[in-house]
Amino acid sequence: MFCLNVCEIFRKELLEGKRLEVLAELARKESGHEEEELSRIYGGSSFCSQYFLHINGWKELIQHCQENGWKMTLTVPVFTQKDLDTAKERIHQVLQEGEGVIDEITVNDVGMLRYLFSQYPHKLNLGRLFFKDPRDARVRGYSDGSMTPAWLSSVEYMRKGLGIEKEKIGGIELDRMSHEVNLSGCKLDGLNLGVHGPFCYMSTGNICKFASIPKPLEQKFRPNAQCGMECAKISEKYREDFGGKTVDILRYGRTIYYYEDDSRIIGKETDREIYFPVVEIKEVTKEGV
Repeated sequence: MFCLNVCEIFRKELLEGKRLEVLAELARKESGHEEEELSRIYGGSSFCSQYFLHINGWKELIQHCQENGWKMTLTVPVFTQKDLDTAKERIHQVLQEGEGVIDEITVNDVGMLRYLFSQYPHKLNLGRLFFKDPRDARVRGYSDGSMTPAWLSSVEYMRKGLGIEKEKIGGIELDRMSHEVNLSGCKLDGLNLGVHGPFCYMSTGNICKFASIPKPLEQKFRPNAQCGMECAKISEKYREDFGGKTVDILRYGRTIYYYEDDSRIIGKETDREIYFPVVEIKEVTKEGV
C-alpha cells in the first residue's frame, strides 16, 4: 500500500489547484510505485507539538481526502505538560471533523497511547518515536550494518501492562535506519508494518532552531517555545562525504533526517510504504529544500 506522509509539511495552500494530487503523482513516480493508487494520507506530526497545534486547514484536508476516497491516519507527537490539555481538545476536534475519513491514530508515547485507547474506538499505531535505536548515516557501523529495533520485544509486554486489547494495536511504523532492518523472529502477528522513506529521522528534540530566528536574544533556543511556523518558510540541507559515502542531511523543523534509499526489510513483508515528499513539494509550491 502506498501512503503519502504530509506530516511536518502540510499547510492549507497545498490544497490549492490540485497541488496535493500533483504531489502524490510525483511521489509515486520517485518511489517506483507508479502502478499503485494512493490510498492513505498521514497528517499531523511525528515530532513537533507546536506544529501540530498550529496546523491550519484540518477541515479542508479531511474534505479533500473524502472527495478523493483516501483514508487518513492522524499522527500525534509527544506533548509537554503545558500543552497537554490544548492538545487533547485539538485531537478531539480533528477526530470529530474526520469521522468516516480518519480511521486510525499513530501515537508516539505511552501516555498518549493509554489516553487515546481509553477515549476513542480508533485503531492505534505505534509511531516512529517508540523505536529510538541509534541511527546515523555518518557512522558506517550504523548505516551499513544490520539492525533489529530493540523495542519490538517490549510491544506485547507494554500492551498487557496497559490493558490494551491486542486488536486495538493496528500496526508499527519504522524508519529505514540501516542497510538491513532485520525483523526475523520478531512477533508481529496481526500488526501492519509501515516503513517511512526515503528520509530516515536521525535526531529530534524540543528546541527548534528556526523558531528562534525572530526572537530576541534572551528568548532564543527555548524548549517547546511558541513559534510562527518558521519551518514552513525555511529548512537546511547539506551534502557531505563521510568515509567515502556521500550523505544528504536535512534539517526540517525540530528534526534532522538523512536520505536512505539503499535499505531492505527482511523477515516481514512491508504492508505500507509511507513516503515523505519533502523534496518533491518544492516542485509543487516552488518553495522548500
